[in-house]
Amino acid sequence: MRPFFLITRLSAMSCFCLFGLTGAVQAETTLRLGTDIMPPYLFETSEQVLQGNAKHTLDCVFDQLPDYQFQTVIAPWPRVVRLAHRGEIDGWFLYVQNASSDDFAGLSDPLMLESWYWYSLDDVSDVTLSDLKNETVLVMDGTYQAIWLQSQGFSEFFSVSSTDSLVRAFLAGRAQHLLISESVFDEAVARLNGELSAINKRFVGFIPLGLYITDAFSNEHPGFMVAFNAAATGCRIEQISLTDKNERSLSKLVDPLSRWLVSDWVREPVLQANARNRHLSAGEINRIDRQWVDEVRTGDFDLIGEVLSRDLSTRLELIRRQSQGVFSELFITDVHGVTIGAGNVTSDWFQGDEGPFDAIVTRRQPVQIDAISYDESTRRFLSQIALPIHDSSGELIGMLVAGVNVENALQGLQ
Repeated sequence: MRPFFLITRLSAMSCFCLFGLTGAVQAETTLRLGTDIMPPYLFETSEQVLQGNAKHTLDCVFDQLPDYQFQTVIAPWPRVVRLAHRGEIDGWFLYVQNASSDDFAGLSDPLMLESWYWYSLDDVSDVTLSDLKNETVLVMDGTYQAIWLQSQGFSEFFSVSSTDSLVRAFLAGRAQHLLISESVFDEAVARLNGELSAINKRFVGFIPLGLYITDAFSNEHPGFMVAFNAAATGCRIEQISLTDKNERSLSKLVDPLSRWLVSDWVREPVLQANARNRHLSAGEINRIDRQWVDEVRTGDFDLIGEVLSRDLSTRLELIRRQSQGVFSELFITDVHGVTIGAGNVTSDWFQGDEGPFDAIVTRRQPVQIDAISYDESTRRFLSQIALPIHDSSGELIGMLVAGVNVENALQGLQ
């Protein structure tokens, strides 16, 4: 068994203190965080220095938390979790959601996102994850996929120690099923000149990896997790590029969205809003936008309530509800970037300084489909589809933005 050891990582604040800055020094709280070596996320150099995206992301977060620093305990995952359960460490990273861990610890917002696919020698187009629990699944030793499958109730595994061994075993039929990142699988198959014609695959989902913190530490430091999640927003490796297949799937939503945009119930209120808002000054726009944001924060809807009560908003809400979870939000702006109708509450009122408006109104693109990112407010993986709205003569008059719940749209294996 590999012994565990500590690597101390001092935050920027403690480094400044070492150089002898004068003045009052506030004592830092040191977190003892467990982890396991999992290339390419986390690996050791020849000098036993931790490197990898997981370490870099955690360093980025703690650089913004001057009252905290961390030490790293390296051990196999089962031992890491036992240490946390016994109170010998304060948490562990990066890890997938696990019901048994939730009993005594809390998971942070995601620090990294993974895209997983299920490969099978059988047809899995109509099955659910629970249908496969008695099947033998190929996994690599110590991977997040193995941890996640165990958390989902799977117990039959055929484990190997390398990606090449994993793909060879699958292509040879050692097990019917394989769970792995699509990019890792495709790269290995190409390198091994494997035959894919008899293999079925199914998108599973975008899996978040985060930091677990024990309830005991959170109770002693109640503000830590809030501060950590706020800092993580700017450090997260959060955007997942759309594969060609993903983009083709999302593009299928463009036609039904476009058909609504030629309706009078869309065009008429947009034209009226363009006339009503054409004299708004920058100062007025800022004032109204601040009012909207304040109402989102307080829940005391006045301006928001008026917009949501409009007929345009009612129709958008109905479409959103009928989408079976595909659309998480739908809103329409006029040509000035003002939100004039929404199927649910948006984070702000003015959209003229956002990427979709720049793409559709400023640069006149026919459609804009964003990369996939994690939305903290809904805790879902979203992509935005933006489309132009034209009047009967073809003149650009506004924009529709649809927030797409990607996992529902791509029909992940759940």
